[in-house]
Amino acid sequence: MASSTVEREPSEFKLPVPNFGNVGLSCEWGLGQQLHVFQTQKPPVNTSGTDELNLGVEKQAIFDIRWNAEMHDIARKLVNESHNIFVMLQGQVKSLAEPALDAQLRKASKHYRGVLKACQMELIQLSESCEEEVKKLKYETYIQEFEIVQLIWSLCQIIFIDVAPGGLILTALLDWLQWHFPEGKYLAKEVCEDEQSCSHPKYWEAIFRLMLQGNTENVRLLLSLHSHSQSDSFVAVDELLRKMPHWTYQHAQSAAEFEMKWRHWREECIRRYEAGEFAAYAELEMVVQVLCGDETVFRELRDYCETWYHHLISKLLYQNPTVRLTDLTFHIKSSQAVFNQAGLNSQELDNILQAAFEFDIHQVIKDTCTSLSNPSWWFVAHLADLLHHCKQLDPQKLPFGSNLREYLLLEYATALMSHESLWQVGVDYLDFCPIFGSSYLESYVEHIPLDNERKALKVLHICDERKLTLQAQSVCKIMGMKCLRQERLGSALSWFLRSKDAAVIKQVTNKFLTEYCEQGKFSHLDLIDHLGPSMLITNSLTFLGKYREFHTMYDRGDLEGASSLLLSLISSRLAPKTFWMTLLMDALPLLNLPKVILNIQQTYEIMHCLEELQRDGTTSYKNMSEAEVEKAKLLRVALNKNLSRAIIEGGSIKVES
Repeated sequence: MASSTVEREPSEFKLPVPNFGNVGLSCEWGLGQQLHVFQTQKPPVNTSGTDELNLGVEKQAIFDIRWNAEMHDIARKLVNESHNIFVMLQGQVKSLAEPALDAQLRKASKHYRGVLKACQMELIQLSESCEEEVKKLKYETYIQEFEIVQLIWSLCQIIFIDVAPGGLILTALLDWLQWHFPEGKYLAKEVCEDEQSCSHPKYWEAIFRLMLQGNTENVRLLLSLHSHSQSDSFVAVDELLRKMPHWTYQHAQSAAEFEMKWRHWREECIRRYEAGEFAAYAELEMVVQVLCGDETVFRELRDYCETWYHHLISKLLYQNPTVRLTDLTFHIKSSQAVFNQAGLNSQELDNILQAAFEFDIHQVIKDTCTSLSNPSWWFVAHLADLLHHCKQLDPQKLPFGSNLREYLLLEYATALMSHESLWQVGVDYLDFCPIFGSSYLESYVEHIPLDNERKALKVLHICDERKLTLQAQSVCKIMGMKCLRQERLGSALSWFLRSKDAAVIKQVTNKFLTEYCEQGKFSHLDLIDHLGPSMLITNSLTFLGKYREFHTMYDRGDLEGASSLLLSLISSRLAPKTFWMTLLMDALPLLNLPKVILNIQQTYEIMHCLEELQRDGTTSYKNMSEAEVEKAKLLRVALNKNLSRAIIEGGSIKVES
């Protein structure tokens, strides 16, 4: 069983804090991969108090610590484009039956790899055009990591996702070799472009590299460029290469038929080799030895294989081309032994690939997480999701209550939530974590910094879509308080209306009334005019809406309606007492009209309210200016005059002519 022996070193952060004996550090979780670290005072060791250090609030600092937070523009592109593939796949998983779903899973895997490759190509272009050495080295590191991820993913696709019918895997593995180890192809191109191809110092190396990848057509092409290509030995080798059977799924032949043809061909190779047909050319003999599957020649050509798994696939091509997927494990050790004898140590990548060949996907995921840096969570999260839907992952729950797929998606979403521009992508991944996704999202939403209203509206939309009522109210309250501190009453009221926080809405409404008292007009009339059902949240808001309606009716000339509404506002006592005087003064123009608008009972109601206000002795009444005191006197006179007019008009007193 493969296992990675190299664990990633933990990150170390040095903080500029004094090193006193009674000063320690404490922390609180931030958003995603983030900690807020601050100084704390330990309990004193002795009671003398001589060593105590009082940490004043002004001396303390909060350190914002993040890890794995670096993400270049290409990685952002990888995250965004793969997110679309992921979300689409989750919908297909719910709607498609098994045969169609299997095809979509294979397609999704290829799409992920396509995005990876496109991002890697962009990184290569950036690296080639970059002149700064430090930046160039960073790009090269990213390119190498992307290449490793592609190498692992494509092998996992062959073994776990796009499994060949009957388990015949060698054709797919050869494609894998040719795709990820193109040195032979590049070398062959270089040789072909030389005027004296057969004299090129790496002519035979190019041939052997192509041979070890099963690229027999290009081997024949290179051999045809040799000056002795028309000799019997070269013609014979060309014939054997041309007749070599290749397994493809498109041909209508069974594995048994192919194996019979291959054995006949191999017996011919061995017979002609033993007959000495190629003895005149040592290199041709080695080519035929490869065709015969000779163990010795594969040891001699070890350097052209680069890795033990390259060596493994090359050997199987010429020794056992119908090897089944389940039999790969039994052939690994012999190829590893060839490389170990050469003093080469097994590296982390080798361990990951060995675990894949041994069908230990959990070890692949574990070693990938400990070996790779930034791309690791992206890779393992999406790969585990695919494998889960392919039923290749153990559905058993982990000790903390979730399965491996959800655990990896949660970790990836956590990393995304740490980034200012990618947190919305992280939210979508949490949506597909059925056990802990909702609770994680609730926690993260509470920690998202609401830097501006646009971001707050995005967070609010997320909460509304997912019915996170408490979190939505919290967002509205935070934004409302920000607006309130900035004296933006309209925006504050708008946010508090969303939160339905009656207590705070009352405070904001009172500020609107105070503003009216000071300036004689309302700001944000559009908001007040369109309160609608929201005005029923609190009595103060109801009063504000109705009071604005009174002014609208008065300005429109509906004096009777305005007076009726004003009286109902006075009678209801909904207004704060500090506003009563303003409300009573609004009755003065109605009392001085030529026509009696306010009847006896309404006039008495206004007089009663004025008396109550005077007896109460509110600050508003005591602190009235001289002009306001004069208005109050005028109000009393107008009330008495209107009362007498109302009595006469009502017929209670008969006037003698």
